[in-house]
Amino acid sequence: MQKDILKNLNPAQKEAVLTTKGPVLILAGAGSGKTRALTHRLAYLVLEKKVSPHNILAVTFTNKAAEEMKKRVEKLLGSRIHLPWLGTFHSVCVRILRREIHQLGYKHNFIIYDDDDSRKAVKKAMEAMSLSIKQYNPGAIHHFISGAKSELLTPRQYASYAGDHFQRIVTDVYKEYENVLKSAQALDFDDLIFKTVELFQKFPRILSKYQLLFRYILIDEYQDTNHAQYMLVKLIARGHQNICVVGDDFQAIYGWRGANFQNILNFEKDFPKAKVIKMEQNYRSTGLILQGAQKLIEKNQLRSQKNLWTQNPQGIPATVYEATNEIDEAEFVGQEILAMRHTKLPWNDFAIFYRTNTQSRIYEEAFIQMNIPYRVIGALRFWERKEIKDILAYLKVLENPLDSVSLERIINVPSRGIGEVSIKLLRAGKTNEKIDAFLGLMKNLESYKKILSPSKLVEKVAQMSGYKTFVLDGSPEGESRWENIQELKRVAAGFENLSVFLEQATLVSEVDNYEPGAQAVNLMTLHCAKGLEFPVVFIAGLEEGLLPHIRSMDDTSQLEEERRLCYVGMTRAKARLYLLYAKVRGEGGGLRYQERSRFIDDISEEFLEIL
Repeated sequence: MQKDILKNLNPAQKEAVLTTKGPVLILAGAGSGKTRALTHRLAYLVLEKKVSPHNILAVTFTNKAAEEMKKRVEKLLGSRIHLPWLGTFHSVCVRILRREIHQLGYKHNFIIYDDDDSRKAVKKAMEAMSLSIKQYNPGAIHHFISGAKSELLTPRQYASYAGDHFQRIVTDVYKEYENVLKSAQALDFDDLIFKTVELFQKFPRILSKYQLLFRYILIDEYQDTNHAQYMLVKLIARGHQNICVVGDDFQAIYGWRGANFQNILNFEKDFPKAKVIKMEQNYRSTGLILQGAQKLIEKNQLRSQKNLWTQNPQGIPATVYEATNEIDEAEFVGQEILAMRHTKLPWNDFAIFYRTNTQSRIYEEAFIQMNIPYRVIGALRFWERKEIKDILAYLKVLENPLDSVSLERIINVPSRGIGEVSIKLLRAGKTNEKIDAFLGLMKNLESYKKILSPSKLVEKVAQMSGYKTFVLDGSPEGESRWENIQELKRVAAGFENLSVFLEQATLVSEVDNYEPGAQAVNLMTLHCAKGLEFPVVFIAGLEEGLLPHIRSMDDTSQLEEERRLCYVGMTRAKARLYLLYAKVRGEGGGLRYQERSRFIDDISEEFLEIL
């Protein structure tokens, strides 16, 4: 059976599977089959090493990646397998907190706030402090609080770093924001890891329990971990030391949201006995695309030493096109796609990547004119739509009546004549006739919560609250919004428990919404493209100030991250790669003359075909 698990693995992948004892660092280049190595390692631990699945902690960054890993392991083992600790950092931490959070003074049925809920909680904190939301941006304050939590800084600790007036305001709001969360028995997304680390640090007995439980640890995409995630892993790994991390510093592109790719570069310092395995054979791209990407990334000073190679055909060089303007750029891409369609390539084989979301508009307009079907990935996500968030808010209040943020979201949706004066009354613990009527509605719905499945409860909430009538206003938009609620009902049908459904609805990520089968050309930012691959890739707007972005121009570390972002885009391409830039681009009603991106010049001309 061992031969079956090791079948079709190259030498580096086999080594990654068979090295089960002690710390292991797998530097897995783009397209090198890291998922294959990880899943075969998991299967090997269970089948050959007789490790119980309950003793394996396997962490990925998206729910979709976790599900894919589980399916592959089951296929290797030839049977269904329960891997209770396979999931994202956040989902794993939720499981731990549901068991242990009472130690920190929270109830087990705490609610999880997404970013939108968290920003509302920040506003609520600011209102309690009589701080003007016009003078101080709640979104910016939430961003700084999130950054503090990613660094595991409490309000008191953050205060010592507050160097200017705005940061001192953040400190004060942070304190009150924590009170708002606690009173609602809510955790924000950052808290899921923050509170787990706090739990482990305050209660060594609990930490010891999980150190003993997790005999083997596997962490995917280690280069994307932030400080809180890094500390969480380090604490747990002190137990058995059987930790295997997989990642690629060449693809570290999330510094802007707190990720620290130095974690992967410092792994050997943290674990001096670590074995380093380099997976450098690429199975995705043609030779010339790969060599061009390697030339680009070699311009970065801070990186590991890896040289990707492939047995794939050399293929043709990356095509560089200088467009007159952004309209010409989009039309050129459209013409190339239509020309390649004659070779029977399906629409979803094509992808256009760009640095900023605003660049999609010109492509959308051009593709409509050219009858090219398209879809924008990561624009307005299903879970961010107003009607979805409204219905979820009703369900959250049913699950946790203390959730004041969700309560205030829906108390007047649909309109019940409950305005700001009534809401202030409610905050003071008082009611009036209209508030009583709403609370009566929620009491009635609460009785259905006990007897209906989450799916049927969605329907009941929509009907009894008047939301269905409110949405179905006779317009096409209303029909579309009701269809979204029906889709929410369908998703809820997969859950027997309301608490678990709400948890999953909050934890779902942007990449999880990508469905590869849709017959349309894919438009997305370079950040969204990570983890995907396409036969034909166009990278648009390779211009100084756009890619690399203007905010990175004076900072070496940020400039190197922009180069890694371009590298990620290039290594998504399997057969054809286009690098595009415009001489002139519209900006704020005027025109801006553009300079070709230095990243094109970083690539040797032998790997480029300049039109």
